[in-house]
Amino acid sequence: MESKFILVLLASTTGAEQCLRIGEQMSARLGQPLRLAHVEIGSRAIILPSQEQLSEYEVEHLAERERMETEKLRATVAQWTRSTGISAQFDLYTGDQWRVMRHYQRTASMVVLAAPHTQPVGHREGLRAALLRARHPVVMVPPTWDGSFGRRLMIGWRDIAPLRRALAAFQPFLAVAEQVEVVAIDQDESALAAARATIAPIVPAAGYRLIASEGRKTATALLEAATAYQADGLIMGAYRRGELLNWLSAGTSSRLIQSSALPLMMRR
Repeated sequence: MESKFILVLLASTTGAEQCLRIGEQMSARLGQPLRLAHVEIGSRAIILPSQEQLSEYEVEHLAERERMETEKLRATVAQWTRSTGISAQFDLYTGDQWRVMRHYQRTASMVVLAAPHTQPVGHREGLRAALLRARHPVVMVPPTWDGSFGRRLMIGWRDIAPLRRALAAFQPFLAVAEQVEVVAIDQDESALAAARATIAPIVPAAGYRLIASEGRKTATALLEAATAYQADGLIMGAYRRGELLNWLSAGTSSRLIQSSALPLMMRR
């Protein structure tokens, strides 16, 4: 049976260096090797609302774009390997990210990837594929992130199964974080009591706070609290309403994914 590894899914060069850096830290913390993957998106994976299929010119342009991006990623990985001394297997696929994530369903322990909305068309499904199809814990990294990771963690508390799974998955990071703060938006003292009962065995010195949204979206209030706290990681449960409802109407998970300027540590 193949040993577990941390998968860094490199959709493009945008955010690749940040993902590799955080993947390196996660590998050291969990004692697991890194594995890298990139998917060259095929024309059948691109669905445009304005037309049923891509033109011949668009197919050729897409193929050329994908080849160029792959070569740029190879160069980025080569430079990272030289600077870190880490030699990680680099898997290359052609197709779409949903199908590719099947290959790692039983072998990857966690997935690191860049914020999907910052990636080229065709490369924006990696996060949902990892969370919803493969059911992996995911660390989503904004390409603009240049800070530390895992020293000051914030937990967006809500007593739901996805968050409890996220806490279990990221327990090794919580246990060694310098500071951890638990924030409950628009909840009461009973919510904090449940949070303490769950989190205190992992992080005895964690802080707890109630925040009123005061008309703001929950995601906005949580991100503002994380910024004020100078968090370098936000642990959350994702898509608690289910994928269909989030697709019909953006929920807190979708807003956090779209707007976060710090790494998100998620589990469905």
